[in-house]
Amino acid sequence: QTLSVNNLKVLISGASGFIGLPLVEKLSESGCEVMALSRTCIETETTSKVQWLKVDLSLLESYREEVKAFSPEIVVHLSWQDIPDFSFDTSIMNLNQSLEFLAFVLEIESCNKILISGSCLEYNKAQGECKESDVCSPKDHFTWAKNSIYSWLSMRCAQKEVVLGWFRIFYVYGPGQRPGSLVPTILSSLKNNELPYLRTPKNANDYIFIDDVIDAFYAAIISKKISSGIYNLGSGTSTTVLDICRYAEQIILGTDLHTQQLERETKNSTADTNFWAGIDATKKKLDWSPKIALESGIKRTWNDFNKL
Repeated sequence: QTLSVNNLKVLISGASGFIGLPLVEKLSESGCEVMALSRTCIETETTSKVQWLKVDLSLLESYREEVKAFSPEIVVHLSWQDIPDFSFDTSIMNLNQSLEFLAFVLEIESCNKILISGSCLEYNKAQGECKESDVCSPKDHFTWAKNSIYSWLSMRCAQKEVVLGWFRIFYVYGPGQRPGSLVPTILSSLKNNELPYLRTPKNANDYIFIDDVIDAFYAAIISKKISSGIYNLGSGTSTTVLDICRYAEQIILGTDLHTQQLERETKNSTADTNFWAGIDATKKKLDWSPKIALESGIKRTWNDFNKL
């Protein structure tokens, strides 16, 4: 049971970001009407079909009239400024901006579904499987802010009979990712025939390719029967940093000599994280599953990286 995407009106905040931009492109190519909110407006091949609005989310006046006139049916809220700054000041700024924006869109009568990018960090779990049913307690300002938005928004969406999909996204990687992130850092070092020094190469996390994340959001947007709740977006398995280095080195240099050296240099290091997403519920509810294996995701990221 899916909605007709033709002329489906979707509002996206954080639209020029790592997840926002490919989602805007996929939706506009599929025939949706998209209003894209961002601090910077992007020119892309499908821009003509997208209404870009340059906004400051901390100023309601910068978007109020245009968004009201657009009458979105679905709102995708991806905006979160100044990652990886997880300080109190940044977290409370994002919390306040999000609450004001979401309170505003909930008053628009056309809005019947809200999808939000949450984070796997909300689980505050260093080991084992993270299940959507797990009770989360904040461990820092960032996860406190995310939890606060979720708890307020689930109450308001229930009152308004608006569907709320809260996506806890695990370690998403791929073309367009912030250069300081793990995979781009490894790729840029290997391009110079070296590996970055990594203190905790035995740490393992759940890595998911950007296209799989976009497919999950798309499935939720067009689904008629999606119910409110938490949706984990991950691969369902964990991979060590060392293995990521090894895959990348084999793709780029055809060897794993640097990785072996890193392994020797850090053989006494310990692993303090090894967690992954439980995705059974997400698979079932969204009829979605991750399709891109880590090796091919790294290869595609490298091909894009190498074009720069």
